[in-house]
Amino acid sequence: MNYVVYFLYFILFAVAGFYVFRNTDTKKQTTVLEVICVVLTLLIGFRDGWPDEEVYVIAFRNAPKLWDITFHEAPFGYVEKGYMFLASFVKTVYDNSRFYLLMMGGISMFLLYKSLQEYCVFPLIGVCDYVARFLLNRDFIQMRSSLAILMIILSIKFIYERKALAYFLVVLLAYQIHHMALLAIPLYFFNNVKLSSRSVVFWIVISMILSQTLANQISMYVEDWSEDLQYETYVQGGYVEKALGLANPMIYFQIFVLLLLSSRESRLRLITKYYDLFRMGYFYSTLILIFFCNYTALSGRTSTMFATLEMFIFPLLIKGMPKWSRPYFYIGIGFVLFFFFMSKYNEAMIKMSFT
Repeated sequence: MNYVVYFLYFILFAVAGFYVFRNTDTKKQTTVLEVICVVLTLLIGFRDGWPDEEVYVIAFRNAPKLWDITFHEAPFGYVEKGYMFLASFVKTVYDNSRFYLLMMGGISMFLLYKSLQEYCVFPLIGVCDYVARFLLNRDFIQMRSSLAILMIILSIKFIYERKALAYFLVVLLAYQIHHMALLAIPLYFFNNVKLSSRSVVFWIVISMILSQTLANQISMYVEDWSEDLQYETYVQGGYVEKALGLANPMIYFQIFVLLLLSSRESRLRLITKYYDLFRMGYFYSTLILIFFCNYTALSGRTSTMFATLEMFIFPLLIKGMPKWSRPYFYIGIGFVLFFFFMSKYNEAMIKMSFT
């Protein structure tokens, strides 16, 4: 079964490459992207036996219909009432758990589609990155975080346009879906800071030093806030014992991407007006990953929000390369993404085998 899934991802990446390098018809590329998002929605909706899936299904079955909601209604399995209201709306339309999973997956994939159309120079490559890096962990498992993150990603243009009210309203709405949305607030203010290539290197080094010298203080604050922010599960037991600290290879992967992005600064700014926003968001994600490196899930789940900008960054890097080198760079990225996809899929299969 694994080989079939790997082959399907390889086909997806090959199709993306064909349309990017051989076919300049943007309408055809848009159609292909739409088909991919529909297929992903069906895969999400018809999955079976994945971690957390049962919890969401039980939560849906326990959710009241819209006319039965009371002020003190509490959702099952999570605390965010916004997601329960969304489940209640779906239940009012059609009370079927499979329909519910399809609708939730469909909403996320619609937001993904709109985001790729808005920000990505090569949307088909962007969707390949999303599938490899984020789809399985989020849309097949952590459905609430997927929806909240994609809402915020689609709204980052409000940061560029300095529409603070619009951006913070989206963050507030996303907070009703998943409390991690609060992490999106600082980016609005960080984006006012001019970030040079040297600054990137300087603050990465400083954050690494501080993450170790202030490890006890960071742990104290993390544990103090854990109950209030309801992430106490992720600062206990194996989530701490299995942490790799600064040996986490994802830290160095993101640093490499950041440095590569900064090295092509002058060229990439000409390609997209969102360059500085992408770099600041990914930089913010990397700092979170470093500061919380002594916690496995906490560092991964908090940094992942703006690590999602990678689906715009990789296509941008490809376009920013000299034409003769783009196919080679694309193949290199292909190997990296294929490795990530295999790792995520195998990890999910192992989790499912123990449930």
